[in-house]
Amino acid sequence: MDSGLPDDAKVVYRFNDSSVPPQYHRSFELTVTTKEARLVVDSYGEILADEKTVEVDQAWQVITRTYSTLDALPVVKSELGCVGGTSRSLEITQGETSLKDISIEECGGVNDAAVSTMAGWVDPVLKLFPAIAVLAPS
Repeated sequence: MDSGLPDDAKVVYRFNDSSVPPQYHRSFELTVTTKEARLVVDSYGEILADEKTVEVDQAWQVITRTYSTLDALPVVKSELGCVGGTSRSLEITQGETSLKDISIEECGGVNDAAVSTMAGWVDPVLKLFPAIAVLAPS
């Protein structure tokens, strides 16, 4: 495929939840390669769930086919910061080479379009796992 996402790429997607009490806080890191996907859910550093799957072929094909949707994310950097908001990041590497490194702060709807695009792109891989609320209930 001419998507630009190499077969030996590694995708790491992180969601950092807002500052809420520990029983409600759920951040996660999703790592995916052509061989496996791993989802680690935590609350302020305490691991609540750590799941892996090797059934990634179809999801990998989808993110490979839709890789170009990440090319022009409209990310707005906040000059004032974003206290209490959430953030997401996406790092795609090929060996030691960084192919993409995107960080998005979510605060007041400023980056809704970029968040929607990034979350939609990684969603086929997230769907390989039970919902966060099931993996790490409050």
